[in-house]
Amino acid sequence: MTDAKQTKLENDGKAGQVSAGRTSRIPLLRTGIAGFDEILGGGLPEGSLYLIQGLAGSGKTTLACQIGFMQARGGRKVMLLTLIAESHAKMLNHVSDFDFFDEQLVGSNMLLLSGYGSLASEGLRGLLKLITAELNRHRPHLLVIDGFRSVRESGPSDLNLSEFMHALNSLVFTMNCTTILLSPVEGNLPESENTLVDGVIELSQYEQGMQLVREIKVFKVRGANHLLGKHVFEINGSGVQIFPRLEAVATRQRKIPGSVDTLVSVGIPSWDRCIGGGVVAGSITCLLGSPGVGKTLMGLHFIEQGLKQGQQCLIVGFSEAPQRLLVKARRAGIELDGYLADGSLDMLWQLPLEMLCDDLAKRLLDDIAQRGVERLLIDGIDGLRSIVVQPQRAHSFVVALSNELRTHGVTTFMTEQLPYFHDDRPPTDRFASQLYENVILLEYTMQDQVNRRQISVLKLRENGYDGAKRLMNISDAGIEIDGPVGGHGITAPVGR
Repeated sequence: MTDAKQTKLENDGKAGQVSAGRTSRIPLLRTGIAGFDEILGGGLPEGSLYLIQGLAGSGKTTLACQIGFMQARGGRKVMLLTLIAESHAKMLNHVSDFDFFDEQLVGSNMLLLSGYGSLASEGLRGLLKLITAELNRHRPHLLVIDGFRSVRESGPSDLNLSEFMHALNSLVFTMNCTTILLSPVEGNLPESENTLVDGVIELSQYEQGMQLVREIKVFKVRGANHLLGKHVFEINGSGVQIFPRLEAVATRQRKIPGSVDTLVSVGIPSWDRCIGGGVVAGSITCLLGSPGVGKTLMGLHFIEQGLKQGQQCLIVGFSEAPQRLLVKARRAGIELDGYLADGSLDMLWQLPLEMLCDDLAKRLLDDIAQRGVERLLIDGIDGLRSIVVQPQRAHSFVVALSNELRTHGVTTFMTEQLPYFHDDRPPTDRFASQLYENVILLEYTMQDQVNRRQISVLKLRENGYDGAKRLMNISDAGIEIDGPVGGHGITAPVGR
């Protein structure tokens, strides 16, 4: 190994020792897989024995091979020992289409070995003897044993299997060879494979209706401060990509939003005057109303105002595609094309179908952090909730995302849809107070047999506002707010 590669690996190890504000005394092996190291608390403590389990098709071999090739590409030697009848050529063929695969590493830094013959002829003693000899011969930094279930199926007693697991754990610790066992089972079972290893990681699948979502859970990793619970992942052309559950990350980081008293214009002067000059910077505003009442257009006014002030802005949508949204804005005198072209405006659009909510949250927050976004429009909080596959997660996910937005100091508008027809009192989310600092109601009203739009404030924190219901007109010049509905209203200013 060259000095440059050795230095890089040492720096990688040091980088992996910091997790959740604490420094680990145990060197960590960084897997190089997006999201996985974050779940593990920085990486896998080196020189330990791990079990990755999951039923057929869950992604165990892909995950292990991806870790192996990432290590091999960094100059470390990796050994892949198989205990199944499948040939190495067939296994490599299965992973050859992934971006992490590098044929040039096979036979050099990526070594392939079969242990099935030793296990079948000499049992556990013969397999341990083979592993010991090969570790001494090649000195790999990482060992992957695929098909470990064959060890139990070879028929050893519980005592013999426990002795084998203990001996294997001691061996890899002595050789400082991080070792991963792959087994096609599920559940944190009270067996030797689970109890005598240093870490247990499970890959599984969650089924909701006709939709299937891949999940990963870390039962234990000794010496690491890993994230608890399940996290979603996908397998694509790059390999395995893991998305840590946003609620778990937010709980671990415990970010506290700062206090700001600056007012931000919503981009409609006549409405700014009604709400005391604007909304508080870094706050979240809900635009609540029936379809077609003007929620999205009001949000576009808000975004345009930020762009005119030189701010970076972002629009996240679930129903109207970017081009349709640009056309809608243009018809109301809002020109966004130039800002989109120069990069000050970005648009993330995704149909609310089969997608991972944590994936979207990551892309959204990454865009905010990289570009320094100051204004955000989420056009359709209903769409955001609908992509959360597990219904019980929906509220906590939105709460976690809202808190992340506040800690980034992003002033956010979210549109939320009401039914076409509803009672005089609009339905409210009992958790709305936790989600939004401000709630603005846009609704229809009948005046002189004409269906008109009206706007009012349901909630506005840290600001004085006019509590009257006011008529709202939409024209080629955009939105304009008129006087109180019926010509008279009650002004109810609220102190700061």
